[in-house]
Amino acid sequence: MVGAKIESMGMNPGSGDLLVILKAETGKVLPVVIGALETQNIMVSLSGEKPPRPLGPDLFVNTLELLGVRVLRLEIVELKGGTFYGRLVLEERGLEYEVDCRPSDGMAIALRAGAAILVDEKVLDEAGIDETLLKQGKTPPQA
Repeated sequence: MVGAKIESMGMNPGSGDLLVILKAETGKVLPVVIGALETQNIMVSLSGEKPPRPLGPDLFVNTLELLGVRVLRLEIVELKGGTFYGRLVLEERGLEYEVDCRPSDGMAIALRAGAAILVDEKVLDEAGIDETLLKQGKTPPQA
């Protein structure tokens, strides 16, 4: 697993898809297509805004905290049929639990919980691209 951070968000000019761009510690970037609601949830967290009422990821993290469960990390573990698969790794009383999740939801939750984002090396090999291609204005591959 390789650590990653959200580098930017935007739109794929070729398709109009909303994207979150993860930058791995290896220097590769991973464009992940996400929905409008997930984009909003991530952007609210990145901007430091505090909505007047909790959004879905806020509710989830608040509930976990109330129950004494910590979000340790989001792991993006697979790319299958053009779809990324992820899991949240939670900890409660020294035990770790893995919960299947969409990476976009997992990112919104990990941001709020201050948890790490990790990407499997195979996923980076399959869908990661060299950052210089993005800087040259090349359209990222569909994921």
